[in-house]
Amino acid sequence: MKYAFYPGCLSQTEQFGCLLSARETLQRLGLELVEIDGSSCCGYQSYRLSSPITWNFLTARNMVLAERMGLDILTICNECNLSFKQVRKALSRDPELKSHVDEALSVEGLEYHAKNETFHVVEVLHDNIGVERISDFVVKPLENLRFATQPGCHLFRPKALGMPDDAEPRKLDALVEALGAETVDYPEKLDCCGSSMYASDEGSTLELAHRKLVSVKEGGLDGVVTICPHCFRMLDASQGAVRGSSGYGRLRVPVIHYTQLLGLAMGINTTKLGLQFNVSPVELVYRL
Repeated sequence: MKYAFYPGCLSQTEQFGCLLSARETLQRLGLELVEIDGSSCCGYQSYRLSSPITWNFLTARNMVLAERMGLDILTICNECNLSFKQVRKALSRDPELKSHVDEALSVEGLEYHAKNETFHVVEVLHDNIGVERISDFVVKPLENLRFATQPGCHLFRPKALGMPDDAEPRKLDALVEALGAETVDYPEKLDCCGSSMYASDEGSTLELAHRKLVSVKEGGLDGVVTICPHCFRMLDASQGAVRGSSGYGRLRVPVIHYTQLLGLAMGINTTKLGLQFNVSPVELVYRL
């Protein structure tokens, strides 16, 4: 239950509530989170397409730093988790690529050995701690609340990499239900939030987010629970820009990160959970 903690760039630069709530709740559940000294961006969004070798080097370097600590990695970011899995697979199959990566790592006296593993927070919560144990920590059951969940594409895609959940993801739902709330499926649950193409096609991205939020609103649900900082940003912060022909004008749908919801059920102060950083009207949830 001791991990090298890799929160990812987004939660450290924008989505502060994701990071604050993860630290508060995971440690209370008995996890020991150790910072990775000298860690950096995994490079997934910045270099994956423009400079694949740089991307592989950056991701491998973070794995090596955690390996040097003798620890597996725990990440709270879907894309970082995907990056670790993709690079691990690429380096195991391509000796030439590994040679290039090791050459770059040698400047710091490092070498990639693939001796540690990487785990997404959903895996650790659902598979290692378990929903029954999590329910034991609930002091304020979230009864009478009905949520849609947004697992995010890379919680279950691509299947070939052995992602944290399967093609019909239910782990996040089970974790929400462990807090006393109800989860309700909706048609757009498995659709992409559009985050990955925001820079190239803002209009289409906002339309994807719009469809999800309208579906949740029309379903009469209390909000959206997500586990991915990228999904969180699209659904939480973009609501002011997400308008369309729905007739709702400015959508007001509470969007909350799972560890924030977990913290509420554990009775943790809202400020410690970073709920003041949420842009959507999340107070509609925690004031009920």
